[in-house]
Amino acid sequence: MMFAGGVPANTTRRSTGAPLITKCSALGLRLWDNRHGRQWGNAMTERTEPREPVSNYVEALRRGVPFRDEQGALHYPTVRSRPQPGFTLDPVHRFLLTGSLVVSIGYTLWMVARIPSMPEQVPMHFSADGSVNRYGSPWEMLILACLSLAVIVGCVVLTRYPRIYNYGIGKVTEENIQAHYKNAVQMMVWLAFSLAVLHFTMLGSIAGDWPASPAIWFGMALMFGSAAFFILRMLKI
Repeated sequence: MMFAGGVPANTTRRSTGAPLITKCSALGLRLWDNRHGRQWGNAMTERTEPREPVSNYVEALRRGVPFRDEQGALHYPTVRSRPQPGFTLDPVHRFLLTGSLVVSIGYTLWMVARIPSMPEQVPMHFSADGSVNRYGSPWEMLILACLSLAVIVGCVVLTRYPRIYNYGIGKVTEENIQAHYKNAVQMMVWLAFSLAVLHFTMLGSIAGDWPASPAIWFGMALMFGSAAFFILRMLKI
């Protein structure tokens, strides 16, 4: 159907779709930002509140912005006030992180596939010297393996979000926050690696592939030793 001027009758209907297309495009950009590390809450905050630092600590807490003290040093009293990470992991830590995840998942799947061929009773608990003090069904290993693997995966995921970490009594300022981020992520990498060693040792011991001791003690020493090293280094940053 045509109007007298030769304009199609559905022109008005088509033009009303423009706002919908605009909204969809804006939503697509927001989703793209979210996939590349920006959180929905942060994106909304940056649009509604200024991110400039304030000299009042209480106001900085309320608004989630940085706080500048009397000496001019910039502090971050809340997670929301912290900047985004701006560092890159070195190849060694990337290898440890990726290897811990891949090996843990692969070894877990292999052990699960072996369960039907295992004896009806397998070692399920060990004493300090590595001797067995409880036996159980090999299907119990499935629960233990899933829980252990979930912790490892959680540590790997947390390496992506150093901004939300609790840095304890460490002083977090504009000059050292990126160093805090890097140190904390490296600690999480070594924690994931240590847990992968314990995971590997634990499942292999249950399956009878090797004794639990001394490998289990090596994994625990690696976990606690690396945690102590990075915590002490955090206090010196």
